Amino acid sequence: MIALAALAAALTPQSTQDIRCVAVLGIVAYDQRRDTTEWADIPPVAKDGERFAGIVGERTMKESGRTREAVKDLILAEVAAVQKAKTIARPEVESCVKRMAVVAPPPPPPNLPRCAAVMTLAAEAVKAREGLSSGAKDLATLASVLTYRAKVEGVAAGKTEAQVAEAIAADRAAASKAGGADEEEMQGCAELAAAE
Repeated sequence: MIALAALAAALTPQSTQDIRCVAVLGIVAYDQRRDTTEWADIPPVAKDGERFAGIVGERTMKESGRTREAVKDLILAEVAAVQKAKTIARPEVESCVKRMAVVAPPPPPPNLPRCAAVMTLAAEAVKAREGLSSGAKDLATLASVLTYRAKVEGVAAGKTEAQVAEAIAADRAAASKAGGADEEEMQGCAELAAAE
């Protein structure tokens, strides 16, 4: 934390600690990708760690008035300080994992109507860009599967097919307005479509 303390005059103690955690979790994620056994008992942190780093970075920019580049430099300075120490204490990693879960909890699992909507939008976008390519066909198939499953689930829950179609249309409009879905959501939806 010495490197960060020298640069962090305008940061709150919590932001200073969060930047330290971004550095620690970044190193742990790197080690986990390399399949080292040191952090094998810690759940993979890369995906949630990216979201955590984004939230911490945005908050730090707002709090301190620093640019994105300056915040990146703070994080990189802390990574260098952690690496120079050559070891990360397990309690610190566990504390950072807990903090990450509070600040950047995983998004809720995707639901069928939302997935049907975003997959349909993705299929249409790929078709508009590439024509009837294999990618467009694959996405259209996933969208059809998700739409069918959304209708079955909705009817089983006491909704009419029209109500389910309205829910899908509302999700589609919201997703379209937001610019579609991110990669993580699309992956979750693809997994939902593939589930038996």
